[in-house]
Amino acid sequence: MRKSKRLLMCLVLVVGVTGAGGLSTSPGRLQFVPLIAVAPDEPAQFGMAPPACSTPAPVRTSAFAHCYTPANIYTAYGVTGLHAEGTTGKGQTIVIVDSYGSPTALEDLQFFSSTFGLPQPDLTIIHPTGTPTFSNSMHGVQVGWAFETSLDLQWAHAIAPDAKLVLIAANPAETEGVQGFPNMFIGEQMAVSRFPGSVISQSFAATEESFHDAASVQVARFEELYEQAVANHVTVIGSSGDSGTANIDKQGRIFPFSTVNWPSSDPLVTSAGGTWLQFGWRWNPTISATAFFDCLIANPFGTCAASFLNFTTGAGRTEAVWKEDWLPAATGGGRSSLFATPAFQSGISSSVLQGRRGLPDLSWNAAVDGGVLVFTSFPGLRVGWHIVGGTSAASPQLAALVALANQLASQAGKQPVGYLNPILYTLPTRDFNDIVPLTFGTGAGVVTLDSNQQFGTGVPGMPTTTGWDLTTGFGTPKAYDFVHDLANALP
Repeated sequence: MRKSKRLLMCLVLVVGVTGAGGLSTSPGRLQFVPLIAVAPDEPAQFGMAPPACSTPAPVRTSAFAHCYTPANIYTAYGVTGLHAEGTTGKGQTIVIVDSYGSPTALEDLQFFSSTFGLPQPDLTIIHPTGTPTFSNSMHGVQVGWAFETSLDLQWAHAIAPDAKLVLIAANPAETEGVQGFPNMFIGEQMAVSRFPGSVISQSFAATEESFHDAASVQVARFEELYEQAVANHVTVIGSSGDSGTANIDKQGRIFPFSTVNWPSSDPLVTSAGGTWLQFGWRWNPTISATAFFDCLIANPFGTCAASFLNFTTGAGRTEAVWKEDWLPAATGGGRSSLFATPAFQSGISSSVLQGRRGLPDLSWNAAVDGGVLVFTSFPGLRVGWHIVGGTSAASPQLAALVALANQLASQAGKQPVGYLNPILYTLPTRDFNDIVPLTFGTGAGVVTLDSNQQFGTGVPGMPTTTGWDLTTGFGTPKAYDFVHDLANALP
């Protein structure tokens, strides 16, 4: 397989917004970018088999990438019962922290809500360091953040439709190391201090090792902030990453050993990993990933995807570790190099953690083939519906689940969840869908998804096992039981 062809494929799939990982190079520096992955525009052709996805109006079809509406996710994860009983996030606040934001954030959220019959949103937008002038030419950086903002707001609202949403959009996006951190820090500081009892979703990341000498200073500043979050009963959730264990340094080079991302690795942050939810269909590749990329050398994407993204339809629910080799992308997860094993992970085998903080803590669907629908109308991108994945999709939805638990807690006269991790590790196993190795495919396409190794990098991944593991944590919440048991566990 030719590496250059695979890298080109990544750029096509993310429409120039961002790669599968958490960082993007631009002239002279390396920036935080959102952990978002977008399906390619590959519309179904007339006369072909039924498309994998057909969106609401304005209708867009996808030949190979499946998509989910809020109703699909409600059914797949058991959210329906919560909404039916009135647990919808009333009186609660979810804070989204991004850079730049989106010039059409409210309008796109309103269109999303109207399309799917959700309540009109209660959204407050704050620019703590000044309102940016939107440009779609900044190497895709602002377009990427606008996409991230749309995803975060729309899907936090889908899960907790009556919760108040606050978007804190710092300006500009941050760089690794020392440069630029104050802007994001100011945004997070505002979230923690002005919205006690809220839930914060962070869908950005940087490789722990990329900080070098700045790590102790910068991480310490955020550590103090996260300690303040604990004191203010604020839950902080962060995406674990979209590159498996193959993360990059400041020059964009992949570290040749397994790494994890910060701030998701901080023990005061709940790390959100990714799974591949296949709901009403099942992946059935007939060629290997290597054959798929070899096919791309001389053939259009659709020709090759017809074999590698082949699927069968039917009732049922399948959920594997998120590892989509066609992107390529995989859920972040592994052992922290910055943080030792925290007390709340004392029940996890020392042979797994090896004295380090392990992540993620839990997971949610992050797939692109099986992504969520997001509507956008900002400049620089096609107006309409897009199929979006990445652990950026997991973080806001998990944050919204915590907001639902906070509603139940408030009704019972209890404090909000706040620092989630110590409580999370005491919940019963019945609250989670355990993610275990699963085999897919036919003939030459047979493959077992059993780790988060990113295809083509050569960097070892972490194994997916029965029970808690370093790829999906406890697995994905069974929403109804998870929310009720979480609220009941509060003092």
